[in-house]
Amino acid sequence: MTDRYTPFEEFDRLFENMYHTMRGMPRLAGDRADGYGTGNVRMDRTDEGVVVVADLPGFERDEIDVRYADGVLTIEADNRVEDESSVRSRHVMEQVRVPGEVTIEDVSAAYRNGVLEITIPMHGDDEDTHHIQIE
Repeated sequence: MTDRYTPFEEFDRLFENMYHTMRGMPRLAGDRADGYGTGNVRMDRTDEGVVVVADLPGFERDEIDVRYADGVLTIEADNRVEDESSVRSRHVMEQVRVPGEVTIEDVSAAYRNGVLEITIPMHGDDEDTHHIQIE
């Protein structure tokens, strides 16, 4: 039996992406990283900075793209499998706001057994607050 494309598959994909985006929004807007996650991605604070762990089972290392720009870490993965009777594709994109100042040259990533781990060293103390006297 041949897999047929239906418009409902696209709607399912769009709603799934919207759900993950909306679920992550309150945290993306925040400036803290104290161990939160959206299911596929988790961010934990360490003494040296932040560690982001993403579950990406079924992807090869060269199918994963990791970018950092304007304080946001973007993890994107694409997988496409074709055989004689069907085409299956899978796309994952997660974004995480990284608090504090990042030295991008010191960021490292490792991918093993379907788990991507990104270590982001931070400098400075992003939790320093300055109280303003109200007159």
